[in-house]
Amino acid sequence: MTMLEEQDRPRNLFIADRDPVRLDHIREIHAKAKTTIAVSYHLVKSADENDAIIAKLAAGSLIVNATGLGKDAPGSPITDAALLPEQAIIWELNYRGDLVFLDQAKAQHAARHLQIEDGWIYFIHGWTQVIGEVFDVTIPTEGLVFDEISKIAAHASGIRPQ
Repeated sequence: MTMLEEQDRPRNLFIADRDPVRLDHIREIHAKAKTTIAVSYHLVKSADENDAIIAKLAAGSLIVNATGLGKDAPGSPITDAALLPEQAIIWELNYRGDLVFLDQAKAQHAARHLQIEDGWIYFIHGWTQVIGEVFDVTIPTEGLVFDEISKIAAHASGIRPQ
């Protein structure tokens, strides 16, 4: 492994979940991967507990909301009091529903210098690539055509306001 590859790897990985079975499952996956990255697993029952984990994260950390909160159930995995790390990359995987986590990140965007990735873009990327595969066409993943496809999908689905 080159020095650059080593520098591009995270030093620590924090996994938080409210379900011990899912934590055990991801622990098994990591054990098979035989990674040298330090992984800690946290059984959390409240947004306050997630806030405490976030408070320990370094500047530039990647924080992903893969909980379904906002899409499958209302709410956010963190409270409004959570202070996101400086220059963190915030990735909201949800693309519809009450996206409280995304709104919380946006509220701290300027002050904390956050990079925010919206799940809608992830959804549209996946959707367009499947459509491209089915119809054997190339659909761009960025630019004016992609932006127009996103607008059309938002309008047609009613998921995102125009």
